[in-house]
Amino acid sequence: MEADSRPLFRVLLRMQIRPGSREEFERTWREVAAGIAREPANRGQALLRSTADENEFFVVTDWEDEASFRSFERGAAHVENRRRLQPYRQGGEMVLTETVCTVPPAHEAQPAPAAGPAAEERPPAEGTAALAFIGLGNMGAGMAHRLLAAGHPLTVHNRTAAKAAPLAEAGAMVAASPAEAAKGHSVVLLSLADEAAVEEVLFGQVADVLAPGAVVVDTSTVSPAYARKSAARLARLGLRRVEACVVGNPFQARKGELRVFTSGDEADIAEVRGLLDTLGSQVVHLGAPGTAATLKLIFNLLLGAQVASLAEAVAYGVAAGLDRERLLTSVAQSGFSSVVLRFRAELMRKGSYEPAFFRSALMEKDLRLALSDAATAGVPLPVLEAVRERFAYVNSAGDGDKDASVLLEHTVRGNGGGAVR
Repeated sequence: MEADSRPLFRVLLRMQIRPGSREEFERTWREVAAGIAREPANRGQALLRSTADENEFFVVTDWEDEASFRSFERGAAHVENRRRLQPYRQGGEMVLTETVCTVPPAHEAQPAPAAGPAAEERPPAEGTAALAFIGLGNMGAGMAHRLLAAGHPLTVHNRTAAKAAPLAEAGAMVAASPAEAAKGHSVVLLSLADEAAVEEVLFGQVADVLAPGAVVVDTSTVSPAYARKSAARLARLGLRRVEACVVGNPFQARKGELRVFTSGDEADIAEVRGLLDTLGSQVVHLGAPGTAATLKLIFNLLLGAQVASLAEAVAYGVAAGLDRERLLTSVAQSGFSSVVLRFRAELMRKGSYEPAFFRSALMEKDLRLALSDAATAGVPLPVLEAVRERFAYVNSAGDGDKDASVLLEHTVRGNGGGAVR
């Protein structure tokens, strides 16, 4: 019997591991790989380490075909493997590939070309399945560009049609409505501003036209209670919801360097894990619906508090006679700073609030959601209530579409120090 001449399906995974964990990581990977090697459809694995960075590894895994890899990816063994390797991993991405041709050394016989339709006639591989993406704000547009660059045929929609133009130029199909974008799709991603938008788009237009059993990957920031209700409502419709809260900025979204926190059924998350790995350098599963939303709101509470405290500190320093630019530079370079504080200090130093990286209106909305959820849990947050009032003032003054850092301008003028009047 002749050997199977079909090209192998190859999965490439770049892993940036935590410094100091190399030996443990390599030992754990060998144990994981030994289990994968017992899979009937596995055709070999390799672990490569970069010569330029000892903490950067490349995993190459070959499979009989994509269907066999996908079957393994959805299984409990794959979820367990990820759990075991996650403590060492701090970044990276997975790429699914399709072998176009192989060229043996000149002294070996040249194999016949692989059978099959011409490349232009092949349907997209499952790893680059057609997707719908609805909501193209700063973060949504970045994620959509990332998916398009990874080879996913993409149909997009945004309420403001002009925001879809750059994606259309990059090769995406643009739909006139959310329903048109989502119709017949098995996976749809949402990146919407608030619960009202999710309600209108998801339950008003999208849910009824999706393929049976479709997965809704919702990256919108909503309350934990709404997240739980949405998951239950979709389940009653025979659909599945993956809560995928993303942390980062639009630049990171476009490069696939977001941190992604997931909630929901682990099997559903495993089904779209390749997609999440494309979007994020880190994917962390937290548990039941609503848990990722809770953590996202906590992150935004901390962001709002840092921006507000920086604005007040600068207002005080300027009033006391310090140079504003020098003060902001000094704070950013100090041990009291953080990645968030340095980023916002630079925006404040330049007075660069448009286009917004995180709109003031969304900041106030997220603070309000977190305060409400905390109150339900019996936890008062008086400091953060004061911060929310400041951003409410910014919004009422007409700066809701500017970056949250614009709070500084209202603070140095003596505005925004209390409740909206």
